Amino acid sequence: MPVKFLDYLRWQNLQSIWRGWWFWTAIAVLCLALEAGALYYQHVLDYAPCELCIYVRVWLAGILLVSLLGLFLRRFKPGALLCALAGLGLSVGLGMETYDLLKVEYNFGGGSFCRFMANFPTWAPLDEWFPPLFAVRSTCMATPEVLFGISMADALAVVSVVLVVAFALAVLGIGRSLVQSRP
Repeated sequence: MPVKFLDYLRWQNLQSIWRGWWFWTAIAVLCLALEAGALYYQHVLDYAPCELCIYVRVWLAGILLVSLLGLFLRRFKPGALLCALAGLGLSVGLGMETYDLLKVEYNFGGGSFCRFMANFPTWAPLDEWFPPLFAVRSTCMATPEVLFGISMADALAVVSVVLVVAFALAVLGIGRSLVQSRP
């Protein structure tokens, strides 16, 4: 069994991860689970979200939407490439927001500036459209523990790295596939 798993980790297989429905579905399920977990912490455990937490939710919602679109466009290489590039960009954005959360969590780099309201554009006031999901309810402070002493910010850091790597491999695989298919 371990040998088969190691065989699967070959470069050729990693480059083709984007073709399978499971890749896009796994990312969608991950984002949905993280959003559900955030809502559980907010509405059941009564941890009010701060401005940075709301921005993390927005990044995750964007990745969720792109992964659902990628699920339908995975057989159309240019569409899959656009979805993978968008997912990579959104994952980098999630990583940058998570870095700001880590600065608050561990009080390094001068911390992070946090207000009691989200700074959404006037054409997309998400906090007004979906207040249970996107309304700021607290100022920034250390995130709660999710499991075994791991904070929410620590878990998001790991998720961000995994998503960046997954989307980067997908972009490389699709790009290589497009180049090889040209006459």
